[in-house]
Amino acid sequence: MMGMLAPDLLDRRALACIRLVDAYGKPVSGPVTIVGDGVRTFPKDNGRFVVLAAAGLEAHTAAFLAPPATPAVRARHVLLDLTPAAGETAPRRFDLRLPRDPDPDNADDSNSLFQPAEIEMLPSPQARQTGSACLVHVTVLRDDDGRAVENALVRGRSDDGLFTARAVTNARGEACLVFASLPLAFPGAGANVEPDLPARLIATVDPATARFHAPADVARAATEAAARTEGHVDPDSFATASPADFAAGAAVRLSAGRQPSLTIEWQAP
Repeated sequence: MMGMLAPDLLDRRALACIRLVDAYGKPVSGPVTIVGDGVRTFPKDNGRFVVLAAAGLEAHTAAFLAPPATPAVRARHVLLDLTPAAGETAPRRFDLRLPRDPDPDNADDSNSLFQPAEIEMLPSPQARQTGSACLVHVTVLRDDDGRAVENALVRGRSDDGLFTARAVTNARGEACLVFASLPLAFPGAGANVEPDLPARLIATVDPATARFHAPADVARAATEAAARTEGHVDPDSFATASPADFAAGAAVRLSAGRQPSLTIEWQAP
């Protein structure tokens, strides 16, 4: 049974429900700060938040019985900056497309108001290993001066294309890629099995959003990043704008229960 909302919310239309999940597909626990233009949210359970207001959709929140006809479904981009209090998931930006489809006949559609919009919260370098996951710890440095690269998108894919992971570097240039639920062995040549699987990682950097920190400045940069609740990187739009060329990536081998580490030197174009 859903918990009761505050009395002043009962005569308003919710704009959406979002559900935050981690790299293992589990609900994100603990408080999350959500910032956006005119955005108000209400926390529920199992990583869910109800979006009660957003700039440009005031008429929707006030129209309790029936929503306005405009703007069209998914026409407005509402940028959410999400900052988890717990350290195992990293902050990120998410482009929530509103309004959601209010038609009950479309209740099973992924864009329906009656379905939560699922948001993948990427792992931080403090992510915990569970089950047969392989955690790959990566440090991204600028090749010419060794500065740590903050806000690099690091993506990994096994050579057979079956396993993928991604993360965004923190102020220390560190990221952790979680390859969840790996088998204990992999098919090998001649009907044999192998204990690990080859994979490649790439680091993509957008100079417009990246920050570069000299070793002496990393501690201060980390403190500033920890206090930041806005201006996070949207890994979804980042990945769309920069397709991954894994053939040119750094080699690593994935194995259940292991935590390999490597450094990637990024070369400015």
